[in-house]
Amino acid sequence: MNAEKDVEKDVEKNKDELSGVRIAVTGAGGFIGGRVVERLALGTRAEVRPLVRGFGRASRLSALPQDRLAFRIAELGRTDALRAAFEDCEVVVHCAFGSEGTVEERWAATVDGTANVLAAARAAGVRRVVHLSTVDVYAPAEGDFDETAAARPADPADREYEQQKLAAEELVLRAGDGGPDVVVLQPGVVYGPWGGQWTTAQLRRPAADYAVLPSGGDGGVCNAVYVDDVADAVLAACHRPGAAGRRILLAGRERITWGRFFDCFRAIRALDPAAADAAAADVPDWEAELYRSGARIASDRAARLLGTRCATTLREGMDLTDAWAQWAGLGAKRLTAAGAGG
Repeated sequence: MNAEKDVEKDVEKNKDELSGVRIAVTGAGGFIGGRVVERLALGTRAEVRPLVRGFGRASRLSALPQDRLAFRIAELGRTDALRAAFEDCEVVVHCAFGSEGTVEERWAATVDGTANVLAAARAAGVRRVVHLSTVDVYAPAEGDFDETAAARPADPADREYEQQKLAAEELVLRAGDGGPDVVVLQPGVVYGPWGGQWTTAQLRRPAADYAVLPSGGDGGVCNAVYVDDVADAVLAACHRPGAAGRRILLAGRERITWGRFFDCFRAIRALDPAAADAAAADVPDWEAELYRSGARIASDRAARLLGTRCATTLREGMDLTDAWAQWAGLGAKRLTAAGAGG
């Protein structure tokens, strides 16, 4: 009960501290960016400026009170458009990254785009940039680890997701010297309504894959974090003074196996493991290796600097995800207690 009261106090503090603050959000049409905009518009008195590449990507946000939103069209490759979009903003939340096109196009969006966001924020006089990074910038590890762990080695020959996010994060941390305050948030496996890799992709993947994916207590540690907990951390990072210049890992407090995580999707989809054809499964080696990892995020810094506890349990988060999946036509039935556990 005390923990719940503390969370309520933190939510109220965000509402008060962000009152009247003008906040621009890049990637507002995406999974995390969209949820940040929703939380800002519905849970605070901030002035919200969502940035999208086109209004077709903002349909999810059309149900929000439009008098709370001041949309801007801005491409990550256009520093001039970004600067105009950031004009008079105190905070920029940078959620956008390269998720489409060739690897070169994704690198340009994630890395060059981040450089452009930082340059535009500096030129516009932005006070703070909150950057959404990932746990994947760290080198593979075993056991509990925190922000003091070794970074993933840079590899100039590799321009895929992990290296993109690593390069972008390094740009952000360097920009804090003489530029706006920067805060880097590093979430683990983010899931929830509208989610991509760890939600929609799992709801749509071939049923045969679930014959070989972990179940129950099998598999390594899944550092799952529900999207609302990430959004709450973003809101706190917009104003907490002690967060400036820091990297902050985000993961749920529960210890979760990959087996439990996938059992929730089996339940949402009403999959019968016995009926699945393991011979037809196609789970790549890199993915199978991920599900064996025992690395577990320690989120002490998030609790200390942001007041963020990432307290949504797997069962609570998956119940909400299931309700959304039914609405979106991606689920087969209501999630039962089986698989979600305590």
